Amino acid sequence: MTELSVSVSAEGADGTCIVLRLVGEADLTTRALAEVLTAEAAKKPRLFLVDMSGLTFIDSAALHEIVRAHRKLRADGCLLALVSPSPMVARILQLSGLDQVLPIRASAQEEDPR
Repeated sequence: MTELSVSVSAEGADGTCIVLRLVGEADLTTRALAEVLTAEAAKKPRLFLVDMSGLTFIDSAALHEIVRAHRKLRADGCLLALVSPSPMVARILQLSGLDQVLPIRASAQEEDPR
């Protein structure tokens, strides 16, 4: 089992884009993910990107926290998008149907669809 590493950076001249990078495994034991998602979503960034390129596994509890942040941000007029999910994580998103709910980008530099 690989521990989850979570890092946050603000991008854009005015900090309206937050990038949350996840590396390792996100599962039920990962409280840091919920705490960081809640804290960063409270800042109401125009764009909140969750970079999943370094994520090797994600369980339903971690997905629930991401969906919860997505709903809060959407209610505030903000957008949460997933970036570069690894093949294993992309399959989990597909099986759960979340690939139809959450926008998925190939890269953080991809244009905002709004």
